[in-house]
Amino acid sequence: MSHPKTSIVVTTIFEPDFLQGYLNEIELAGQRDNVAMYVIADKKTPATVAAACAAAREQGYQIHCPTLDEQDAYLKKLDLPAEFIPWNTDNRRNIGYLMAIESGCDVLVSIDDDNFTLPETNFLAGHQVVGKPAADPVTTSSDGWFNICNLIDGWGGGEIFARGFPYYAQQNDRTLNMSEAGQSITVAMNAGLWLDEPDVDAVYRLCRRAKGTEFTGPNVVLSADTWSPVNTQNTALMREAALTYYYVKMGFPLKGLTIDRFGDILSGYLTQKCMKHLGYGVRLGSPVVDHRRTPHNLFKDLYHELAGIVLIEEFLPWLVEAKLEGTNGLDAYQSLAEQMHAAADQFTGFIWDDGGREFLRATSANMQTWVNCVRRFA
Repeated sequence: MSHPKTSIVVTTIFEPDFLQGYLNEIELAGQRDNVAMYVIADKKTPATVAAACAAAREQGYQIHCPTLDEQDAYLKKLDLPAEFIPWNTDNRRNIGYLMAIESGCDVLVSIDDDNFTLPETNFLAGHQVVGKPAADPVTTSSDGWFNICNLIDGWGGGEIFARGFPYYAQQNDRTLNMSEAGQSITVAMNAGLWLDEPDVDAVYRLCRRAKGTEFTGPNVVLSADTWSPVNTQNTALMREAALTYYYVKMGFPLKGLTIDRFGDILSGYLTQKCMKHLGYGVRLGSPVVDHRRTPHNLFKDLYHELAGIVLIEEFLPWLVEAKLEGTNGLDAYQSLAEQMHAAADQFTGFIWDDGGREFLRATSANMQTWVNCVRRFA
């Protein structure tokens, strides 16, 4: 049985404790020949990461851990300015995405360094559903939103919502309709879930301290008019989706705040919009990982997330209704970037009047830089 050429991308500034689990999954799946890993170091990354990657490479695994100088040289080769992918941020994963795309991967899997594989979850097979017809029920929500956290048990009383789920939609009562497996829908994105620490925002972490104990399922595919946040941890994309999966640059000043911790959320929504425009599906559920969250100051997280929380409250309704042009992923992404720039002036009020519109324009410009770069690989 042939398997799609798959690339797993991660950036880390911590010890490489996560690595062996993924190597084990590659070995168990018998996919050493078609799976590559790209471990992107940053300035604070310990030397043990490169050493662990070198040891895995000696064992026959396809694993790449470019040095800082090699990363600089790679950006220069692509005619990208160094500041396009800033140091000391998780935006460095963009280098791994570009390397994976350039290598010709069919499937791009994005993980975080605190995502640990779980036994008997078939991590690779679970993600290699992208690019194939959907085999899971198609879900339609009455208000257009699906709460991915409802697929996990362990929250106690009351719902919790994933980071990036708009607060205006959290207040809605909704009904779900599940139809038969949508064989006519090709899965473009697969968002795997997480046990232990759910991917929720700092508001929920400070108030609830919820722990995910069990994936109850089922796996679902979102209908064309149903949405969910998609992050960059334990997420897979078929090639056409990966071409549009630019990790949005953070660090922009907004109303005295500094937006951060929403680069992946915005990336997920922007790619999701393009894939919906093309008629592709987004799958939620398996494979599930153990989220052993690295140390965080929750109040600092809240400070950085607040600007993003406010911004998407008004940006997402616009995004859902936007009409894109283009018959492939990159053309749709280009159309979206242009429309974001043109629409920036219509957003007014808190956040928007003090940096928000400029952030949209800057993001649009970065998206277009990404498109111009990636077209050479497409």
